[in-house]
Amino acid sequence: MSTIYLIRHGETKWNLEERFQGITNTELTEKGMQQGKQLAERFKNKKISNIYASPLDRAKITAGYIGEMVNKDVILTDDFKEISFGDWEGLTTTEIENKYNWAKEWFINPGNHQIPNGDDMEFEKKRLKEKLKEIALSNPHTFPNLIVSHAGIIRLAILGAMDLPLSYYWRLTFGNTCVNVLNYEDGRFVLKCLNDTSHLLKN
Repeated sequence: MSTIYLIRHGETKWNLEERFQGITNTELTEKGMQQGKQLAERFKNKKISNIYASPLDRAKITAGYIGEMVNKDVILTDDFKEISFGDWEGLTTTEIENKYNWAKEWFINPGNHQIPNGDDMEFEKKRLKEKLKEIALSNPHTFPNLIVSHAGIIRLAILGAMDLPLSYYWRLTFGNTCVNVLNYEDGRFVLKCLNDTSHLLKN
């Protein structure tokens, strides 16, 4: 059995403004950095195989706090960089719905429409499942692998791992620095933990 932790980055200003970030390189707020430190404490004295992270600053810095805590280098990879939201990046949900008459349908099922100049979400979902399998099979029966990424990527990764359609995309929610846990055993993924932010409750 292999275990993979999927972790979201800390809070950013655009999170507070509810703007689509995508591949835009936004920065952590002071609260976001504090969340990263609280997250790192969660892994204190735990054995970790590898820490992978998106190269975008909000994920890279969040992962760095964990790396320092467990004395592990962070492996930066575009595999877990946030999906591109194309022409929607920097816009709020309200601005998007005012500009695109089909946007409300997208917020129910992203599979119904393609964001202008954005990534193909069905393709990304399938790609991420294969990447998770590759990591799980690379060092089975050892310590967990951590992936620090973004809400969009984590949604698609979990949908792919659980063989769920894109219509479930908005039925999952992920707080900043939340921890999600997948086990890979007998050729399938099992979701063990979803959206756990209990580390933020500790002083």
